[in-house]
Order: sequence, then structure tokens, then C-alpha cells
Amino acid sequence: MTPLSQYALFRTGDPEQARDMVARKFCGHKLEPLADRSAFDACHHFAPGAMLAINYMRYGATVLIEPGELQEFYLIQIPIAGGARITNGGIAFDSDLGNGTILNPDRTTRMVWYSGCEQLLIYIDRRALTGFAERLIGRAITTPLVFDPQISFARKAARDWRKRVMAIYSAADEGCLFTADSGHAQRLLEEELMAMFLRLQPSNISQFFHDDPASLAPGYVTRARRFIAENARHPIALSDIAAAADVSVRALQYEFMKSLSMSPMQALRKERLMQIRQELASGHCDATVARVAAKWGMPHFGRFSQYYAAEYGELPSSTKSASKLLRQ
Repeated sequence: MTPLSQYALFRTGDPEQARDMVARKFCGHKLEPLADRSAFDACHHFAPGAMLAINYMRYGATVLIEPGELQEFYLIQIPIAGGARITNGGIAFDSDLGNGTILNPDRTTRMVWYSGCEQLLIYIDRRALTGFAERLIGRAITTPLVFDPQISFARKAARDWRKRVMAIYSAADEGCLFTADSGHAQRLLEEELMAMFLRLQPSNISQFFHDDPASLAPGYVTRARRFIAENARHPIALSDIAAAADVSVRALQYEFMKSLSMSPMQALRKERLMQIRQELASGHCDATVARVAAKWGMPHFGRFSQYYAAEYGELPSSTKSASKLLRQ
């Protein structure tokens, strides 16, 4: 059975009608059959949820799709038949049963869906995903959230996430989700799906997930880490961190080393490096690397570059230039 059959929006052999109907749910775009126009058989099923919408789409014939920049939403594409050629910014790759896609809304998108391609699509509002990610990492996201557009299902975490997606589609087909009375349970499932994806898919905030706090650390360590995250761009002394945590400097140093294998000031430096990487890897950084580092409390450029290279295996200038190229 075709996924989401009870949520059918349209089926048509007319490319112009298909383009107009899809644009109503997504955005304006160019749609052009490239071969065997007689095979064109577009179909779109759409089920809106609390924070995202799930879709099933096919075009039948090989088609060119050019939406430009999506701007307001991310679109995750999971092929269930056939394949496509995807270009998002400066990255181009083949999408098939082994490789899905997430389209970044700030990068120009061009796609060729080959004949027989069928995909599950997850539409996520840009502001909703950014706000949820901020709550998840406990920090403001000061630049656009940018993902590696290729989702490799060779990774176990990605395969497990795809299984969860398939289970949600099955539940929707059975009338258990995406209904008027799904309510709180629906939102929890959507948040779980987004949290899993944010953790597994490389992005310019991935470093924050590698820095999860030790679960058994005392509460004052959690308070200290929260103070560091909220004040990393300001001048902070060890005594300031201890005062915010309401504990002695000595006790704070001891517990940080015991729980996190780093001192409070090393934790501050790491937080600053993570924030700088978020900005440099966004593709939207127009300031010099030195200026970005100084903004985040690391004015000694040579020392900062050494710390950054040791943490991320590349120079900060390389991060910035690569992200700029990938955005084109």
C-alpha cells in the first residue's frame, strides 16, 4: 500500500498542476519533466503534525526540481524506491536507498528525481527546529543551523532513526497518529524524532552534543556549566564560576576534574571553541576569524588557533572557507 494513502492531496499527469499543488505546501519552484513526459504521474500525500509534517511523493517520470533556497523550512528526504541527484549549496551527491537528504534552507537546491523515484519527506519549520535545538543543547544558536545534506544509512544511528520514521508512518496509516486527538503524544514523538536526528546528523552544532554533562556530577557542577554556557563571551574568572555554582573554588576544581576530566577554565575554553565553530561552520560568517575569536573571549589569535586545531583537527580558517564554499 502507498504510504499515507488516506492523506492524499492530489494525483495528476499534468506537470504544471503538480508544481502549483506542491508549491502550496512547500514553496515556489521549477518543475520540468526531462524524459518520457507520458510517464509523468505525480502524487503527493501530506499529514501535518504539531512541529513537522510527513509526506509521500513521486513524479513517475524523471524530473528536474529547482526550488532555489527553501528559506523557511528544512526538508528531509528518504527514498523508498529509485533515486535522485541532489545538489544543496556546494554539495552534490546521489540519493538512493542507502542515502537520504536534508535540504538546508539557506542553500540553493537543485534536484533530479529519476524515473520511479518515491520518497518519504519530513517538512520541519526552520524556526521550530532551531528553537527545539536551542532547548536541547541549552544554548542560543546565533547563526543558521546547517547540516551535512547527505544522510548515510550505512551508520547504525541513521538506520535506527529511519526505522523510527517508518514506524511513525505506519502509525499514521493505522490512524494512531496525525489525527485531531493525537495531542501530547504526537508532540512527544515528533520531539523524539528531531532530537535523534540532531544528535546523529553532522551539523555546525554537533560539538555541543559531544559535550553532554556527566550524569552523576553534583548539582553545583551543572550550575557551573550553565553559567559558563550563558556567559562564555564575557570575561570570566574562576572565582566567578565558583560563585555562580555556590561552592568553593577548591571544591569546584576537584569535582570538575573528577567528573569531567577538565578544570573549570578548560571547560570555559572548550565552550568558547564550540561557539566559535558554530559560527565559522555556518557559511554565514563575514567577520575575520580573529574578530570572531576575540568576540568569544579568545583575543590571542595564535594560541586560539592552536587550541582550535587540537580540538577539531583543522585550522579555524579552514572551517570558515570550507563552509563558505559549501554554501555556494
